[in-house]
Amino acid sequence: MKKYVFVFMILGFLLCGKVFPQQIPMYGQYIFNNTVINPAQAGARDKNQAGILGRYQWLGIDGAPVTYTGFANFRLPQNMGLAVGIYQDNLGPLRDFTLQTDVAYHARLTEKWYLSGGLRLFLSSLSINLTGIDNIDPGDPYFSHDLNSGIHLNLGAGLLAFTENSFIGVSMPQAPRKGILSTNQRLNSFSRHFIAYGGTTFDLADDFVITPSTLFKTSDHAPSQLDLNAIFGYKEIFDAGPMVRSNLAEGWFDAVGFLFGFHISENWYFGYMYEYPVNNLNIITKQTHEISLRYLWGSKKKIRIRSPRYFL
Repeated sequence: MKKYVFVFMILGFLLCGKVFPQQIPMYGQYIFNNTVINPAQAGARDKNQAGILGRYQWLGIDGAPVTYTGFANFRLPQNMGLAVGIYQDNLGPLRDFTLQTDVAYHARLTEKWYLSGGLRLFLSSLSINLTGIDNIDPGDPYFSHDLNSGIHLNLGAGLLAFTENSFIGVSMPQAPRKGILSTNQRLNSFSRHFIAYGGTTFDLADDFVITPSTLFKTSDHAPSQLDLNAIFGYKEIFDAGPMVRSNLAEGWFDAVGFLFGFHISENWYFGYMYEYPVNNLNIITKQTHEISLRYLWGSKKKIRIRSPRYFL
């Protein structure tokens, strides 16, 4: 019973109603780096990995979002996992920096199913470069100095149930309470985020598999989002497939794209995604790009749970 105590703690955190996260980094390549969306993914595969990822959104729009990520994921003894990540979101004059650490425990439920619970501890800081904005009124006091939230310590949590071929996860990946206050008003708002996702892998033919998956994300102050993916894999050489993203508040299609991953060598893996907006943004921009590079190596720790096939 003791091995489930950690998982019960995670469930209590997810059900708590007094958590107010801000926007979190979101990628089309979440299936290539699951720890971005769920701390319970830490150590869930039989290989350690470290990598970088960049998302360049809405190219051609001045001040469009750009996200840089560095991450590492390690398998530890006793069915534990550890992941670390560094994220920086740039949006116009806004800079959002996060340093996070995830710890997870993987417990066996049945002969086929396992349950992983993860906790996230992170430091975050938000700044706005107001003095760098072109202003028609140089004397405007609101643009006379930059704003900074300082450094804040916060938590996140998630659960993951999986077999060798299937997975279901839920998470509240970040719970930041950072804010920037002016003399008379709050310059940013807080919102709760919740993510649910799942998928399964099927054999198509010799050496070919397909992994359809979906991700649902909702927030208090943003439209709910639904991603649909279908990744085709050949041996352990390459992975590729389409994706569709919908903004559930405005329409069924918000963006379409294509993901591609390739094992450059036994240890190196390259990932790329192209995303095309099908909403009104396509009048001024036609593209979003994501590029990732990972290094994978075998864990020296004793593996007591076989790695699921859907972890790419």
